[in-house]
Parts: sequence; C-alpha cells; structure tokens
Amino acid sequence: MNEELLEVKDLTMQFGGVTALHNLSFAVNQDEICGLIGPNGAGKTTLFNVISRIYDPTTGSVNFQKKTLLNKASYQIAQMGIARTFQNLALWPKMTVLENVMTGAHVHGKQNFLSAMLRIGLSKEEMQLRRNAHTILENLDMIQFADQPCDGLPFGTMKKIELARALINKPRLLLLDEPATGLNHSEVNELSSLIKRLRDEYALTILLVEHHMGMVMGISDRVVVLDFGSKIAEGTPEQIQQNALVINAYLGVSND
Repeated sequence: MNEELLEVKDLTMQFGGVTALHNLSFAVNQDEICGLIGPNGAGKTTLFNVISRIYDPTTGSVNFQKKTLLNKASYQIAQMGIARTFQNLALWPKMTVLENVMTGAHVHGKQNFLSAMLRIGLSKEEMQLRRNAHTILENLDMIQFADQPCDGLPFGTMKKIELARALINKPRLLLLDEPATGLNHSEVNELSSLIKRLRDEYALTILLVEHHMGMVMGISDRVVVLDFGSKIAEGTPEQIQQNALVINAYLGVSND
C-alpha cells in the first residue's frame, strides 16, 4: 500500500451556526487520484480552503507528509509542495500565457510576485523560470499560445493554463477544484487523459473535486463522498456507484 501523503482527521469547520464540515476524516495516498464528490454545499471547496490555509478549521487536524498544515500560511503550503487550481479562472487576462504560468513559481524564487509579473530583471533565475514554463507548455501542447495574452483564448485553453501554472510550482499534491466546469464532452475526455498522464509523468498525488461523474469515476483510484459536511462513503469507483447512501444523496435513484 502506498504511503499516506495527506491526512484529514476529525475536521470540523463552522461558520457561525452553520457546520460546513463535520468530523471529516480520510487520507490520500501517494501517487493516487482521489475523487471528492458530493452535492453543492457538501463542504468540498471548504475543505480545499482549509488545506490551502484560507480558512482555519474549528477543530481537527490536516497533515501533509506527517507534518501539520494548520500552523502554516498559504505561501508556505505552496513551498511544501501543494498546488491548487480554482473553480473560477484566476488568470491575468492582459499578461501572456507564459507570464501567467511563471507566476505559479514565485514562492520558490528570490523574485517576488510583482517583479515576475512586470518582468523586472532578466536574471538567471527568471531565465530558468522561463525555460521551465516553456517546457510545461510544450508538454501540454500549448506552446503556440506562449506569447499571446490570456484574454480572448478559448475557455478550455485557459483551464489548461491554470493547470500549467500549478505544475510549475513542482507540487507533490495537486488540488483540482472543478477542472471540467464549462468544458464540452470532448474537452472533458481530453482533460481526463491529461490528468492521468500528468499524474504519472510528474509523480503527482491528486485530490479532485468534480461534479462530472463520468470523469471522476473514470480516473479516480478512490472516491470520498461528502453530504452536508460529513463523509458518507469511501471506496473504489465501483463500490461508490453501488452504494445506496451515495445513490440517494447524490447520484440519483431511479423511480422505475
């Protein structure tokens, strides 16, 4: 069995009188793709925000490589090897694709975010960063867009730019938050194949939040199901698809 890379234990997150997460516990093993599913409001993005250190949980623990994350700032999470994409695109529309990708690695360099964004000082560090960004864009078959501004590019292409920006951070754990949102059927299939390939080529562990069930069940090694902030099931895609609690809560039940 692969070693646990991420451990969430007894995690509770309350916002006033609302409990977004309730005693949530599960682990993500090294090198696996773990799908995290549940209805809207189930707590999936809240969990990502706790792991990313946007939120402080009410109780519980989150450990990465057996070290707590809850005493870290968000920039330290990136330095530890955790990267994230977002439901809504967070790209700089007037910057080129290459520059957008480069901003993902600013936490590891001596340059700050502003100097990277404004291209101040073509140092050896920046030149190496540019080479790394070029390599990733080539690997994602997007090098033809490198010098174009993001504004006006197809939505599916911008989704891949955000993925490239996460990859340049050289993560061990990649948090994908609704990567298939807004994509058509063929784009979802392409993205599914890409995620599996990147997992293998970059030795990634992936925690995937996604509503597209075909994608989740097709690429996940294991699936965790949330409902109203609590875990109601965990298992292989086959086990989850046959679980009565999951069918009633999320996947839908036939009236025939």
